[in-house]
Amino acid sequence: MIVSFLAIASMTAGLACDTGDGGVADGSCASGERWGGGEASSLMNPGRDCIGCHRGEGPRFAVAGTVYDAVDEADGCFGVADVAVHLVGADGKTVTLTSNDAGNFFRSSLDLAMPYTVRLEYEGRERVMTTPQTELDCASCHTGPGRNGAPGRVLAP
Repeated sequence: MIVSFLAIASMTAGLACDTGDGGVADGSCASGERWGGGEASSLMNPGRDCIGCHRGEGPRFAVAGTVYDAVDEADGCFGVADVAVHLVGADGKTVTLTSNDAGNFFRSSLDLAMPYTVRLEYEGRERVMTTPQTELDCASCHTGPGRNGAPGRVLAP
């Protein structure tokens, strides 16, 4: 089933320059690029609530999020690609996901003992989230600036 989402073209109308991968140039994003709209892409809507949107239509996700370079990055900005996101279950079992060109990572099924912790690896650097978690919708806590007192985005090491 294909899911249609509203394009954010009105937000980027003056900045739009299609890069050929679903993104448009946007100097206000740390990556220099923002999602340009469209349908059913793994690059869509970085920073947004993937699991919440995918409850109704489209593929369902067990875990999802976006890795960024900036703690206060706006929704829609592309994040960091090729970050290894290691989810470490309470039993020590590790599930590894990799962020795509928009910084998005997701998986439709997950066999992981709760609670879990997270370790990110990127270009030889590491960032560890040692506080055990049970929520697998990363955007429910790691939101953009000024929302619900959240700690900010998931940051690449």
